[in-house]
Amino acid sequence: MISQEAVISQIEYLSKDADEALVSITDGVYGCVAFCQPCERLVGELIKEPLLAFGTEGVVLSNEETLGFRRIRDTFRHEVYARVTDATLGIVSVGSIRLELDTPLPGGIVTGDSINFFCDRVDVV
Repeated sequence: MISQEAVISQIEYLSKDADEALVSITDGVYGCVAFCQPCERLVGELIKEPLLAFGTEGVVLSNEETLGFRRIRDTFRHEVYARVTDATLGIVSVGSIRLELDTPLPGGIVTGDSINFFCDRVDVV
């Protein structure tokens, strides 16, 4: 299955007053849940900029070829299996969903490598 562009598939408001929401993002193959505040997005809107992987830790090379997001229970925390698309800028991708890590990649990890890591939250910026 070939992934499409990343789009917002659902918005679940946590607080309308604070404009806080959980936003489901998919490319047709992969999907994740991201925090959005202020959330002025619409269902069906394309996500062109990378999401922010906030509180990134435990970045390691992975032998796993399968990409994906695994949300840790009902928290904002995720385990992510991704491919490095720009090692200099710390940009990784899961299909068409791109993320910018908030910490530098460890030495030895280069563009094209498969990695896995944990992050406290994925944010729409």
